[in-house]
Amino acid sequence: MADEIRQALARLAEPVVPDPNPYQRLLVRVRRRRQRRMAVTCVAGLAAMAIALPAFGAAGRQTVTGAASSPPPAVGTYQPASRIDKPIVRQLLDSPTRGNLAGDKALIADIERQYRAARAQLLVDPALDEVKVLLAHDAPGARTVVVAFLDDSHALLRYGIGQAAAPVTELLSVTGTPDEPQPLEPYVFFGRQSLVGGRHITDLMVGLAPAGCRVETSTDGRIQPDGSVARSWQVVSTDGFVVRAGHVTERWRFTCGGVVRHAGPAELGVLIPTEAASPVSTADARGSVDATLAATAVRDLHGLIESHGLTGPAPQVIWGGRLPDWVPGAPAAVLVSSCSADAGCAALLKTEAGPPQPGSGSPSDYWTATGSPDLIVVRVPGETGGVLVIGPASAARVELLDGKERTIASGRLNTGAGAIRVDPRQVAKVKVFNKNGRPLRTETTPGLSANFSELGEPTMSAW
Repeated sequence: MADEIRQALARLAEPVVPDPNPYQRLLVRVRRRRQRRMAVTCVAGLAAMAIALPAFGAAGRQTVTGAASSPPPAVGTYQPASRIDKPIVRQLLDSPTRGNLAGDKALIADIERQYRAARAQLLVDPALDEVKVLLAHDAPGARTVVVAFLDDSHALLRYGIGQAAAPVTELLSVTGTPDEPQPLEPYVFFGRQSLVGGRHITDLMVGLAPAGCRVETSTDGRIQPDGSVARSWQVVSTDGFVVRAGHVTERWRFTCGGVVRHAGPAELGVLIPTEAASPVSTADARGSVDATLAATAVRDLHGLIESHGLTGPAPQVIWGGRLPDWVPGAPAAVLVSSCSADAGCAALLKTEAGPPQPGSGSPSDYWTATGSPDLIVVRVPGETGGVLVIGPASAARVELLDGKERTIASGRLNTGAGAIRVDPRQVAKVKVFNKNGRPLRTETTPGLSANFSELGEPTMSAW
């Protein structure tokens, strides 16, 4: 009876929260779990550390879902279960076990048995008495599972990644235990990163949708002159899921019932490497280029292009200098770009690292845009608002127009480059002129109000 009362009260108190930024939510989870693991380790003492640290060092990996075992929770600390309120969520929960281990009936039964016994440790209310394995799969170097805990009306999901051929006990020890209520979604998306040579490298990504959904991947995106992306898609020969081992450089698309439900990069976000970037040539760049900043900018743009499943040559350094005083801190900056065979360019403006931005999922030191080989317009940092314009070297003046073809800002350019104060969201077109007032280029400016790293293709989720 006590369990039934506790479950009923938890459901009555079930919070309604907006759909958060998935990458920011991921960062918050990981940070909180690291703090919790640190506290548990300190209480356990040096003897426990001596046991735990060698195993962690041997694995050398971090599960992006925040994988970590947790101390037994106090009464009433279970994660509130989410109501099964969408047919497509029910479709996921009713899907058969998938993955290349689905046929191992003894293993699937063992996973269900051990996960059921560990419900309290996984912050799952023991009143959720049905346990179902949705995915069990062996990939090179890893074993991954997705497990649902449910009753007739509510459910929770747990998932984890262990080493190759990991026993169920190891999978349990690396199963994520969220610190806050999570929405019950029909698309499970998680992965793992390894620290290799000072860089965090994604070595496994998993996407799981209801059975019957079509999964497609693409690695050949080409930015077009108008800022859009042209690409081809390859169908994955699995039933509603995809598992990728190694460095993942794809865009994924899930179609269910003839409707595209998700399209976006397979990567879980941008991880900045910790090691120094390799030197790059700045010989053809305009302005005064900080060589270290240029090398970092080239590395960052190359990583973005790869993670978005785009193609293009190695980024080139276009411009360097210091931004105007109206930009906070007037930082040094570098602009780099990479242009596809279709003459559309991905551009990245890198600045000296700014102050930390608590609660932000975006980096504070770079902004991206799409453009052409002859004209790029990219946002500059700060709340004041403004853009950096890089046009032909002979350009001496620029006009920025809104969607009704009205000039909303203008300014001078020095060898084709200059920063203009304007609300970037209002800029729809740019015109540049030579010193005699003759028009040189007129182009639209797509994406100035878009996410910092979308590069012409917004992530789409319509579950």
